[in-house]
Amino acid sequence: MNLTQLNAKRLTQEELIEFVRLLTDSAKNKQLEDPIALKYLETIEKDAAELENANKAVLSDEKNKLLADLDRQRDKHLLIFRRLMQVHELSDDNSPEAVAYEKLNDLWTKKYETLPYLNLAVETTGIEDLLFDLSTNKFADDIETLNLSDAVENIKISNDKFKIIYSELAAGKDSLKPNYDSRSLRIELTETVVLYMNYVQTLAEASAGKEMTALNNSIKEVSKTYFQQIAERHSGVPIAE
Repeated sequence: MNLTQLNAKRLTQEELIEFVRLLTDSAKNKQLEDPIALKYLETIEKDAAELENANKAVLSDEKNKLLADLDRQRDKHLLIFRRLMQVHELSDDNSPEAVAYEKLNDLWTKKYETLPYLNLAVETTGIEDLLFDLSTNKFADDIETLNLSDAVENIKISNDKFKIIYSELAAGKDSLKPNYDSRSLRIELTETVVLYMNYVQTLAEASAGKEMTALNNSIKEVSKTYFQQIAERHSGVPIAE
């Protein structure tokens, strides 16, 4: 497993918290002295606890739960649009499909790749910007060429549904704060986990003592075991060794 390429974005909030706890627990019996590694562990343990509290706050409110569901729906439709676009990546050179794919892919990668990972308000505005760009003369024909009109319409519908509930919450009280906290905390926690794992791996590979080597081996074992469990949990089929 290449820890540098760890894609924790594929984990649910609860799975990410569970993974962090396994990492911190595995380090507690290692008698660590490295101050930077200890600081990383302290930070990710604290952030995991805050993320868990933020999740509980979100789940305690029915409209916040609905908002979270609607956010997942629009993220799904963004992903569907992206995958349907990528079907045409291997079209014959200079064909209408190849030209349309190159234009739309360039727009997506430069402006909208991170849309599903932004905070709720910024993602909403970003989706509106995407829909506007796709409706202009510059890209409208490309959407038709790749038969993406239905996918674009589904993005619009899901974003409009999200905005209705979002507006009701914003007008009523400051109950959106847990959603903001949850999204931003997740991003921060994911980044810190990757930094911690890469730091330990770098020192271990540089032969910086048995302490880091043992810790790196522990991280690898925890990661391998946990991500295999996750794969089995989601697919129901064990991964071959």
